Formats: sequence, C-alpha cells, structure tokens
Amino acid sequence: MALVLCLSGSAYAEIHATLSGTTNYIYRMYTKSNGGPALQGNFDYSHSSGFYSGISISSFNIGPSELDLKKVFPNSAQAEFVPYIGWNFEFADDWRFAVQYSRYLYDDKIYSLDGDYNEFYAFLHYKDLLTAQVSFSEEFYGLPNYALFYELTARYPITDYLEISGTGGYAYTRELFMCDFPYWNLGLTGHYKFVSLDLRYHDSTEVMGYPEDDSHPMPDYPETIKAAVVFTISFGF
Repeated sequence: MALVLCLSGSAYAEIHATLSGTTNYIYRMYTKSNGGPALQGNFDYSHSSGFYSGISISSFNIGPSELDLKKVFPNSAQAEFVPYIGWNFEFADDWRFAVQYSRYLYDDKIYSLDGDYNEFYAFLHYKDLLTAQVSFSEEFYGLPNYALFYELTARYPITDYLEISGTGGYAYTRELFMCDFPYWNLGLTGHYKFVSLDLRYHDSTEVMGYPEDDSHPMPDYPETIKAAVVFTISFGF
C-alpha cells in the first residue's frame, strides 16, 4: 500500500480521514457498543482509476449473550479493525458500480469465538441519491456458516448543508441464528466545513427461519436493537 501511495501521484489521488464519536455504534440490526457510546476513526485513499482502500477502527463491546446473560466470557474484544480494498467503475452517466473486500479483525475473542471474518460487497450507485448493496460473509463472526445482507439507501439534499437519508436492509442469517433480521434507519445529517452532525432513528425485528427445536441449535449472538435514536458527530478532511 505504501508503494501504491508513493507512485500514484497526489494529482490523481485523494486521501480522507474522519474521527467520529457516537452515542451508540449500531451496525445493521444490532449494537456493537452494547448500547453505549463509541469512538471511531477512518482513513481512506482513492485513486482516479477507481481503486480505493482504507481502514476503519472503532471501540467495540458486543455485550452479553442474548441467550444466557449470566454467562461469563473471560476474553472480550474491545476494538474492531476493518481494512478494506475496492474498485469503482462508472459505466453510464450518473451510474457507478463498485466491488469491495473487507476483513473484520478484533483484538480478542467474541464470546468464545475467534470472531475475525471476511465480507465481500457489491454496490450500485445512482448519483449520490441511491445506493443498492449486497454483501456476503462465508464465516460471519467465525461461525461455521454464511450470511447474506441486502440494503437500499436513499439520500436527498434539503439544502446545501442539510440532508435526509434512510436505509432499509435485510439480513439473511437463518443458517447461523435461526432468524433473519429486517432493519432500517432514518435520519438527518448536517454538514459545515469539516464538521458533520447526524441524528438517526434505528429499528429492527426478527423473522424466525426455523422452528425452535433442538434440530437447529442457536448460537450466541448480540442483542438486536429496539428503537434507538443515535447522535453522531464527525470531524474530517
């Protein structure tokens, strides 16, 4: 990566960094901060050829098991690192396609598992207004089965400084958790110079994929969100 950065030339590349604080690190259908605040950072490099790469870092607290709140896990991850690499391609006016690979890494175990895993993404963008996303993980949080995620995000600028946006998603995780999880959010984002403020409502639910019997044992998984309002402040360049 260092070699790429040196050879690409600053005239053809952009580098961005962001530092954020949030009242709740919500990811898809659950919280990664056990309902509490989190500190996050992101470093991103993009080239005019469409290549991009970066890393996201966040404090992390998956919380107790939903199945057994009294269970004590001696090792518990406190930090999440997500290096990623991808490529953008503009195939028509206002339309872009992108593919991305991310590796989720943790500084310790998640429950009793080594939770590191891969995730592969495909995106379809229309201007900056609509994004459709499909992603796949072959061993989600180190569990021995796959998960699929579908999302559609819409954004609309109200003024030069204020935007409304929302995401609807569906997590196909029944092979892991016996359940699928529809989830969604809606919020307002304000931008001024290098500061961004975001106020967002999140919610999710469960859809049972199998009958609750011993033939499909459900492993531990984080507690799903229940109607949460989240405030995030970000500083970037």
